Amino acid sequence: MSHHITFPKFLTAAALTISLVGCDEIDTKATRPQPIVSQPTPPPAPPPTEVLPPKPEVPTETVKSEPEKPEPFVISEEDKKDPVKAARLTLEAGNKEGALKLAQLGVRRTPKRSNAWNILGRVQLQMGQRKDAIASFEKAVELNPQSSYAHNNLGLTLIYDKQFDEAVDGLEQAVELEPVEAYMWNNLGMAYEQLDRLEDARLAYNNAVEMESDLARESLARLRGVKSVLHAKVDTENKDGTIAPTTTIRE
Repeated sequence: MSHHITFPKFLTAAALTISLVGCDEIDTKATRPQPIVSQPTPPPAPPPTEVLPPKPEVPTETVKSEPEKPEPFVISEEDKKDPVKAARLTLEAGNKEGALKLAQLGVRRTPKRSNAWNILGRVQLQMGQRKDAIASFEKAVELNPQSSYAHNNLGLTLIYDKQFDEAVDGLEQAVELEPVEAYMWNNLGMAYEQLDRLEDARLAYNNAVEMESDLARESLARLRGVKSVLHAKVDTENKDGTIAPTTTIRE
């Protein structure tokens, strides 16, 4: 016996409706809206930098500094008491200009004093004033013919002036007087050597060696075995006209 179930009509329509809805594929995972991320606003571009043309280099004027002028030499009251002595000390200290002023003052004050002319000649020779030095030494010899120093200085200055015969005359007189120094014999040997009088030169140098002159010893060794030096004379003068290291000049 079959059972037949009859649904009410209103239920049939509702059930069909539910069945149809149930057949649609529904995505249960609803897509969430993504947040809108705004793009960062770029900073405004910097204004264009104005490129200035390079400024022309203006050369600066170079100011040359003038060398400082030495203080003018002033003769002190103390030096005025004995300008000849002061001139000698000032020359030994290396102040030629000051020594010249003092020596000139000494000659003006005591024109008959041989030492005054002698120190003036020494200063003049140191300053390259050779002709003036010869005149001053000649005056010193005239005022005191017995001064071995004045004769030596005159003879040596004549060597510088290449007046070798006259130099021999003055230096021969110097070694005949007192006091006689080793450098006087050495200077005489140089004068002889310049005239090619080698035997006389050796004797003069030997006398100087006996008085402990190292310069004369060197000169004597140089002439050992030499027969003539006319072809290669030794220049006894410095280029600036000052005293050569192999010579000596004194008061």
